[in-house]
Amino acid sequence: MKGRFLMSINEAPVEKNIYADKSALILDWLLRIGIDKEAFSLREVATEIRVSIGLVQKVFGILIVKGLLHTEGVRTAKKFSFKKPALLLKNWLEQYSIIKKCKMKTYRSALQGKVELLDALRKSNLNQKVALALHSAAEFYECKNTNLNTLELYVLDSAIMSKLEEILQLEPQERGYEVLLIEPYYKSLLNLSSDKSIKISPALLTFLDLYHFPLRGQEQAEFMAQRIPELKRIYKNG
Repeated sequence: MKGRFLMSINEAPVEKNIYADKSALILDWLLRIGIDKEAFSLREVATEIRVSIGLVQKVFGILIVKGLLHTEGVRTAKKFSFKKPALLLKNWLEQYSIIKKCKMKTYRSALQGKVELLDALRKSNLNQKVALALHSAAEFYECKNTNLNTLELYVLDSAIMSKLEEILQLEPQERGYEVLLIEPYYKSLLNLSSDKSIKISPALLTFLDLYHFPLRGQEQAEFMAQRIPELKRIYKNG
């Protein structure tokens, strides 16, 4: 049974968009790892996150123009430093919205509550092909501050969508939702998810997703940013 799209807006790709899927790996590295380094090279970043030096060079070039990255030296001796994490995060929030970038389908379920839904998911062996997202991910990080008892999942493999709908006994729901299935924009960041019994959207991506989410999203995002160390040190409210 096919679910209803919550939103169907997809923005046209922007040339040299540093907030695109692969480029986001570089931004994520800067905000989590680069922030602690006095200096780093193109090759170091490319090797650690397994992207091309050319992509790192392109993203760094744009960040330098924007004043978000500082560089010293020339050619192969060039080194970079990153001192403006809050500004980079602010710019990222201005460029990315889960509502605009991701297709989402809303459902009700014949199963009773999140515990039963997650149990069915684990028994199906599809638990590694989805990832907890939005409020469900915030709950995993012990940062839930709403009374929502919904289940939000990134579907990492679109081929399992119909099977997932069957296993979770899903029926389309016109208003609101009990279960939300999301087709990811940032697939590369979701590959960073830890291999637990079920994958979890990384904390930074969860924050970005929640911030523009219409159902108490910004409130939940800011609550996370006050409590998770990797977010607390880069998020400046206002």
